[in-house]
Amino acid sequence: MINFSLVIISSFILIYQNIIILNEETLILICFITFCFLVYNKLNKSVYDDFKQKSNFLKNSIEDSLNSLLKKLIIDIKTQNKSKNFSTDFKNLGDHLLRLSFSLSNKFPLWFIKNREKTYPKKLFFANRLEEQTTKLLALLLSHKLTKIAFLQRFYIHEFKITPILCVNKVMLREYLEII
Repeated sequence: MINFSLVIISSFILIYQNIIILNEETLILICFITFCFLVYNKLNKSVYDDFKQKSNFLKNSIEDSLNSLLKKLIIDIKTQNKSKNFSTDFKNLGDHLLRLSFSLSNKFPLWFIKNREKTYPKKLFFANRLEEQTTKLLALLLSHKLTKIAFLQRFYIHEFKITPILCVNKVMLREYLEII
């Protein structure tokens, strides 16, 4: 207030001494300065509070957006690390598959040979038994047929009174053996 009274007293002295001329422009200037001074004094607190509130709102919104951006960046970094881990895991899996396939390709022939060594004697024994049984069966069939031939020959000799030709019997027997 002292400053304001000092300004008024000094202005009054300057006007009275005709140092400052009062015309329209100076009066408008004085009114404007007075208006600004009064507005500043009266509205200072409310403007300050409003600016403070807006600055707090802006500060909070910027902090929230930066926090959400930080969270998203952290999630993106974790995702990128996981994708890097996936690529290394797939590379390791491919290397393991390659080693496994080489190991299997080296061991498969040995396994195949061992398996054949186990099954081949069994198959050979089976084939040998089958051959023996087939030989026995053929011998039985041949003896059965020969007995039938001998029976028929006796029947023909006794019933039809045909004299046997030894040569024909041998030829028939040879032909029969060739068929079997």
